[in-house]
Amino acid sequence: MVQGGVTFTGRLGLLAELVTGARGWSSGAGVDEPAMAVLRADLLADNHRRHVGSIPAYARLSAELQVAPDGRHDGAPFLLSDEWFKGYDGAWLDGDLPALTAWLGEVSTVHPTHPAGATDLASWRAGLRADDVFVTISSGTAGSRSLVPRDRMTLTALRSSSGVRLPWALAPGVYDALLLTPRGMGSGLQSGASGMAAAARRARHDEDPDALDFVRAAIADGQPLLAYGSPARLQRWLACLEAPITLPQRSCVVTGGGWKRGDDGGGDVFELLDSAARLLAVPRDRCVDTYSTAELNTVLVSCPHRRYHVPPVLEAVIVDEQLAAVEGDADGRLALLEPMALAYPGRLMTSDVVRLRHDPCPCGLPGQTLLPGIERMRGALARGCGVSDRLAS
Repeated sequence: MVQGGVTFTGRLGLLAELVTGARGWSSGAGVDEPAMAVLRADLLADNHRRHVGSIPAYARLSAELQVAPDGRHDGAPFLLSDEWFKGYDGAWLDGDLPALTAWLGEVSTVHPTHPAGATDLASWRAGLRADDVFVTISSGTAGSRSLVPRDRMTLTALRSSSGVRLPWALAPGVYDALLLTPRGMGSGLQSGASGMAAAARRARHDEDPDALDFVRAAIADGQPLLAYGSPARLQRWLACLEAPITLPQRSCVVTGGGWKRGDDGGGDVFELLDSAARLLAVPRDRCVDTYSTAELNTVLVSCPHRRYHVPPVLEAVIVDEQLAAVEGDADGRLALLEPMALAYPGRLMTSDVVRLRHDPCPCGLPGQTLLPGIERMRGALARGCGVSDRLAS
């Protein structure tokens, strides 16, 4: 079957090449960066053609702006605002779930049947999962929450971090997981915790009454422990320890999601990880922070030099106040181009202001990096391409 000029089998082959390259890069085996750039461009162009044919709002916007068949506009990558997944009417969440279902079909490749009996957001999401549609909800730090629908292939990319081998990677069943997150699957952090729990020998949430006994049992068994969750929950858990403990070898600490409004404490996440390394006797290079968004299907992982590394499955771009792409090293609003976003346009501007660099990192890992000091945008910039104003047209 041919979709958008590339056969389905051919697309799978290109995606497999991208995953293989990401695995080699993240394991330190090196990567052919020019070849990966060509591969990303080919997949992004194929996704663009396919999305023009399967995402109504995207097709209308592309035609209006005369986006080229390869997904470029005025010689630069065509980018969308992260308002793309916030363009629903908030009233639908409480009183018109069928309209919300129809909206998913406007902004993504999924066209689900509205789940019968859905009465609230939780039952709506559960009903959609039966139709192989998986909706992630953002934290809403920048205002209204994003609702991001994934098909099964895009969900697989999310659960595998698009092939990137993470520093804490352990074989399934050989580690215990302490999940410093609320239960559920609503946020990307919760989805990540669920995936880690599924591959763990045993798992507990920090809110479980036996959580401390669970950690003590892992220590007694010599079982590597993965502590994963938000900085605020890690900070709270460390504060509950009566004395420093020594986790087994190959244990690791991973944070993600950043500090949210209303979090107690707050501060420098790298100093928090320094404290975790001391209190838990875990090597500092196995205490890392991760950066991602609700729309991404992988993570950017920090290294001991406080840089976040952009994996080769992504291309990072900075846009200026006029929403034009800036070449080379730059500070500004971050956009990410992602071929693994199969169910929706993987060419979204975030609401984050970053410092993007291309110089070699002292840790030796090649590619783009983000320097520390990632901040949320202050005030509302113009919506990229006016996307949310056109979704219902």
